[in-house]
Amino acid sequence: MKKITFITLLIFFIIFGKSFAIEVTSLEAEKRLEFSELFPKNICNKIYEDSSFGKENKLSEELELKTYFNLKRLNVDETNSNLSLYFDQRTFFYKEPKLGVIIFNSISDDFFSDEMKSINKKIEDAGTQKIVVCEYDLEKSLLEGKFFDFKIIFENATKVETNVSPKIIIYFDGTIEYLYFDEQVTYNTSEFDYKKYPFDIQSFRISVSSQIFENLSFRISDKFKLLNADIKKLEFSNISSPGWTIKQYITYPDLEPLGDLYSDYTKQSVKSEITIDRNSISFVFKFVLPILLIIIINYCTIFVPMEYGRLQICITLVLSLVAFNLVASTAEIPEMPYLNIFDWFIFTAYINAISVLLVSFIESVYIGHFMGLSLSDIIKTPRNEKLALIKFRKISWVILFLVLLFSGISGYFLIYF
Repeated sequence: MKKITFITLLIFFIIFGKSFAIEVTSLEAEKRLEFSELFPKNICNKIYEDSSFGKENKLSEELELKTYFNLKRLNVDETNSNLSLYFDQRTFFYKEPKLGVIIFNSISDDFFSDEMKSINKKIEDAGTQKIVVCEYDLEKSLLEGKFFDFKIIFENATKVETNVSPKIIIYFDGTIEYLYFDEQVTYNTSEFDYKKYPFDIQSFRISVSSQIFENLSFRISDKFKLLNADIKKLEFSNISSPGWTIKQYITYPDLEPLGDLYSDYTKQSVKSEITIDRNSISFVFKFVLPILLIIIINYCTIFVPMEYGRLQICITLVLSLVAFNLVASTAEIPEMPYLNIFDWFIFTAYINAISVLLVSFIESVYIGHFMGLSLSDIIKTPRNEKLALIKFRKISWVILFLVLLFSGISGYFLIYF
């Protein structure tokens, strides 16, 4: 018994252990930078005191700012017309030659100490000078003018939130990096086109720009290029998007002239174009197919003799249609000044169901008032005495078919043209 239990537990851990590893393992290019300050606190404080890269409000020389974004989740709140993007990490970095001089001057006094010898040994073993040496609070550093404020914003965002304080880290080779973690950026989705709901495809563009209009340009970092290539291979499956499938996600640097009056200035930005396709299969099975079946059954009732309760069946089917419409009307898309595909589908369903009900009602009135027969007697009546009724039925079938055809074609032209 113990052996069986052990084998069962072993299989359980093998299966679920693998799935857990797949869940937490991320792409190499999207792994967060893990670091600790290489320099002791007193040297980092000295570097901080000697830094004054943010004293000026503009750049004196051309500067290339490299970027990296890691989008992890996309959420559309259609009730409140909000689109939320969740960034695991966002970074900007550039190499500052003057920082290298400050770092050298800060460590020169203690260069031959045992501590510095140990640090130099770590740098030598690493085989690169791209090693984090100090870390500072970003907002405080910008406020005190220690590092340059590029005034980077999410254009047209209604809200930007984060639970982690952004940081500035400096590398031994003089690179300065601005790091932002766990950001939620919210946009308004009032421009979304819902005409094809629930089969709609939505496209939108986000722009991260700088309010520095001189001597600045954005570039996509090598790490970001690698991440984008990996994301495309995975068909964007590593980005969570509940209710939607991401069809396109591209990011590129862009520049926009400020106009004739400011012809020497350009607005630099990093733009992302995202296209998402609604997952409509659940909606189809829950609402579209049942309503379609109700309409088909409703049309089949015209072949049911009146004495078998055709009128009651039609009324029941219309009430069923109303019930489905009430449930479907709770969909979370905002009210729009136009009809979408599903609105027209429901409207067409009502028109066709009520048309069949109206034909059945007229037929029952004709039988009772003009022919003077009850529903139980009509089936016993000879054919030659109910030729007018048979003719009415044939005409009504043609009319119902034309109603169905016209409602379908008019709906198509209304939505797509």
